[in-house]
Amino acid sequence: MQDSRGIFVSLCNRLARAATPAVLALALLATPSFAQDLRPSQADPISYYFPGAGQFDPAIPTPQQFLGHAIGSRYTRHDRLVAYLQELARVSDRVQVEQIGQSYEGRALLLLTISSPRNLARLPEIAAQRQQLVDPAAGLPGADAPAVAWLAYSVHGNETSSGEAALLTAYYLAASQDPETVRWLQQAVVVIDPAQNPDGRDRAANWHNAWGSNPASADPADREHVEPFPGGRFNHYLTDLNRDWLALGQADSWPKIEHFHRWYPNIQIDFHEMGKDSTYYFEPSPASMESPLLPKSSYQANHWLARFHAQALDGLGSLYYTGENFDNFSPIFGSTYPDFHGAVGVTVEQASSRGLVQESVNGDLHFDFTVRNQVAIGLASVRGAVEDKARLFDLQKEFYRSALKQAASHGAKDWVFGDAHDPTLSRELLARLLHHRIEVRELAREVSIDGKRFVPGSAWVVPVRQPQFRLAHSIFEFTPPVEGDVFYNGTSYAVAPAYGLNYAASRSALSAGARVTALPASSGGVVGGAFAYAYVLDLRDFGAYNVVGALHAAGIRLRASFAPFQATAAGQAQDFGHGAVVVPVAGQVLDAAALHARLQQLGQQHGVTVQALASGRSNSGVDLGSDNMRALRAPRIALVMGEGVSASEIGSAWFAFDTHLGLPSSKLEPAQLGRVDLARYTSIVLSGGNYAAISPAAVSALKAWVAGGGSLVAWGSGARWAVEQGIATAKIKPGDEAASERLDFGTQRDVFALRRVSGNILSADIDLSHPLAFGLQHRAIHVNKESGLVLEASPNAYLNVVRIDDKPRVNGYLSADNLRRVAGSSFAQVVPSGQGNVVLFADDPVHRKYWYGTERLLLNATLFGNHLNPMRQRGE
Repeated sequence: MQDSRGIFVSLCNRLARAATPAVLALALLATPSFAQDLRPSQADPISYYFPGAGQFDPAIPTPQQFLGHAIGSRYTRHDRLVAYLQELARVSDRVQVEQIGQSYEGRALLLLTISSPRNLARLPEIAAQRQQLVDPAAGLPGADAPAVAWLAYSVHGNETSSGEAALLTAYYLAASQDPETVRWLQQAVVVIDPAQNPDGRDRAANWHNAWGSNPASADPADREHVEPFPGGRFNHYLTDLNRDWLALGQADSWPKIEHFHRWYPNIQIDFHEMGKDSTYYFEPSPASMESPLLPKSSYQANHWLARFHAQALDGLGSLYYTGENFDNFSPIFGSTYPDFHGAVGVTVEQASSRGLVQESVNGDLHFDFTVRNQVAIGLASVRGAVEDKARLFDLQKEFYRSALKQAASHGAKDWVFGDAHDPTLSRELLARLLHHRIEVRELAREVSIDGKRFVPGSAWVVPVRQPQFRLAHSIFEFTPPVEGDVFYNGTSYAVAPAYGLNYAASRSALSAGARVTALPASSGGVVGGAFAYAYVLDLRDFGAYNVVGALHAAGIRLRASFAPFQATAAGQAQDFGHGAVVVPVAGQVLDAAALHARLQQLGQQHGVTVQALASGRSNSGVDLGSDNMRALRAPRIALVMGEGVSASEIGSAWFAFDTHLGLPSSKLEPAQLGRVDLARYTSIVLSGGNYAAISPAAVSALKAWVAGGGSLVAWGSGARWAVEQGIATAKIKPGDEAASERLDFGTQRDVFALRRVSGNILSADIDLSHPLAFGLQHRAIHVNKESGLVLEASPNAYLNVVRIDDKPRVNGYLSADNLRRVAGSSFAQVVPSGQGNVVLFADDPVHRKYWYGTERLLLNATLFGNHLNPMRQRGE
């Protein structure tokens, strides 16, 4: 914010001499340091957001005329946002609206397409031009091809200024009769995603509207400004959708990726908010946070767009900064995924009022002021797409041509993935590759690489030399090395290592067949006939967990093999490993015919093969009636979920149990632990968080529950709390002692980065015979290291289920000191207590909902919770 009206007037006069009318409209907005007389009036709020902008089409209703309130005076519910944008499409020949999906809670996911009537009439032709632009072998589209600017709002639901700005931006583009705006729409297609996270946005809007005062309170401690758990940042399953663009762990993310690849935007802006005492941030980001996978030209293009953003905010007199923080090397974000497709992706961050007005170091920060900045940046981005169209087209075309050159020098020729024993996860990875428009081909001939066997029909080839090389590299290869001053987010992001699935890189070209364009049909059901002696489910197939969960829910008795065996199924000898789930026919709540029908239906629904056995006598190994075939109890799971708990971490567990086990979980506030009857639960899950408010009585209740046979599953700071409270008798490695020498004040950021542990992939060894590991096939496993918690190995050697290697292979940034601490430590261990146990993970095993390799351990902890302790020897 400027301190002098004279400076502001001088800026406006200077801009007025050079700027177009539309840019001048942005420049005439006032600064909050002297803007009280310019605050929006209920009668004419548009003059506040667009002063001097010229004429608007009177047939197009303003947001206030339609909604009944001025933007910035309250928070617009998602259903009203949808209704207004649909009204714009009805009355304007510049606007089309499409529902592309719906959220988990049933709210509409929309895309607006705004352009000239002529362009809207030829959208299929323009979409074909976009495909031509990203084809390295094709030339540039003709001069009539418009640029595409994608404006993405509200991926974090409680960063609320952006959703309101989407309404105003859409109105301006639909209604402005300014000649410059008309030219923009002739030269560009503007795609607006007004609410990427409608569930979280409504959660935040309802809170602010419910607790807003009239007049508004600026006190930061006022309830309006302090959202309770889980806040509006996350979606229904408490996922940070801004980190889901690559992994696609949530259904909310799939539709926008589909349409991204229809349009391949030249510019994509991801609108965010940050702390109230900040100002405004836009890119470029620091050079140290750039990906070595991307050409320098991609980052240089950020400077092109930055000049338009700076001009808009200079005209407003709004303070801003660039080039200091925020990652720009990982395709997991909405502002970096476009960078991996030759676009200029930009994160913008506005200081947040988190309510109608809040005190800040810059004075009172008003909601409408934050909205106005976002509107200005959105329109400036459209202008930048038009003015730099030729350069942006050249940038995108050269990006894909250089990708082929870069791929040609890569050490591998092909990647291959897939596992005949796990068709579920093989299909999951294939689906994501196809959705990202990554070229995949059928494997034509069986091959073994690095001790892993790949078979046609259950494995696929991904050519290295393809236009999507950089994105494919991001999925299959470790993240390129990053320096120690990367600090904002995780420093590794590869997807394939997280699946626990067979994959490899081949230095020679593999025998590949036809290109895969769609998922092959899944198969499943009972093999071996009806009315058998028993049925067997193989937990190596990740989809089998859903079948097991459904059988538990139906009251079907299950047993699990704690030793390998071989039996005859469908006339062939079949080998079954640790964790095979056996469904006896006798003694069930369903008769033999109904049980067969239910297993057939579940197998087909989940694409899982169920083997029918005619005898309880095995060919080798244990028989079905052996003591090593242990009866399973039906899980009854409670999640500790409330104030102090890490929403994203406990949300991952909630999603896993809902989606991959198909069993409900009770959600308990931490304070309830001392009040509810814990005996009704077999497993209680404690994610990272701050549990200092849990009472001593609740701690005693947890101890007694564990000793009586319960299984507490805890990780991260939740595991630390369980150890500190004496619930688990494990040991935590102390952190390195703080340096005693004097440190320069200005080096704090660098020192912090050196000590930080965030988002690393580490190599580890897992005991495949332990129930936590059932279903996994290889002792070598990758784990995600997200925190500084390091568990010392248990003195009972049987309880260290996952041990990080003595010299772990590391992806991401981990300092030498932290590497020494973590080497040889325990990632997952079981701590017996009485008849029960505590399962400790050093870090979240379901990180960001795509770490399926270690998610199995969490699912197994609940399925086999009463079988995790070592056998007691006679005399104990």
